[in-house]
Amino acid sequence: MKHVNALLQTFREARTEEELFAALIKATEVLGFSQVAMGHHVDLGSPPHGAIRLTNYNQDWIAHGMDRDYFADDPIHLASTKTVNGFLWQEVDQIINLTARHKQVLAEAVGFGLGAGFTVPVHLPGEYHGTCSFAAPSLDQLHENALPIAQLCGTFAFEAARRIMRRRMNLEDKPMPELRPRELQALILVGRGKTDGEIGAILGVSQATAHGHVEGARRAYGNAQRAYMIVRALFDGQISFADLLRR
Repeated sequence: MKHVNALLQTFREARTEEELFAALIKATEVLGFSQVAMGHHVDLGSPPHGAIRLTNYNQDWIAHGMDRDYFADDPIHLASTKTVNGFLWQEVDQIINLTARHKQVLAEAVGFGLGAGFTVPVHLPGEYHGTCSFAAPSLDQLHENALPIAQLCGTFAFEAARRIMRRRMNLEDKPMPELRPRELQALILVGRGKTDGEIGAILGVSQATAHGHVEGARRAYGNAQRAYMIVRALFDGQISFADLLRR
């Protein structure tokens, strides 16, 4: 746990794109991957202000894909719009129907060291959709618990990117959301994987009331999806891993 906390702390402390990129590279190495790409899904030729893209992907692959306009037909990007959970690239055909061009993109990526990977989608209302992908020639060298830690690293990286971009645009960081005691309790229980019904039973309230507490916490975090709300609360220090692991 200390090892994971130390890794995630590098994302909390990142104040520049360079520091964020260094944190991503460190996480990539620790997890047993070899390449990483994190960014908003925007026009690569003319990215809008406020978007971020960081990668150490093989430059020949990037040029290869740009020449063939593969970005517009990237099956990983398409799959990321269909789910809020991290997914292995080998599972993409279970999320979307792969076209011949999709299969061509995946097959050609293998020759550039991108034979396998894990992608973390990020969906936030009113903001660019994005992903953080960790890749390698294969999954043979992954360390223990690499995938759940990669999920955390990807979402922490995007939260760090949001803070960096807000500073770049001279916008003040929003203060930590103020949660009512019941909302905080409900948030922690969501982080423990509890349903609204289970939360209600634990708190001694109805399922509808429990749902209201959860929705109140979600509204405080900008209507974030439940999983991302937990990550943001961890990032802000509103809750800790000890809160989530305590029974």
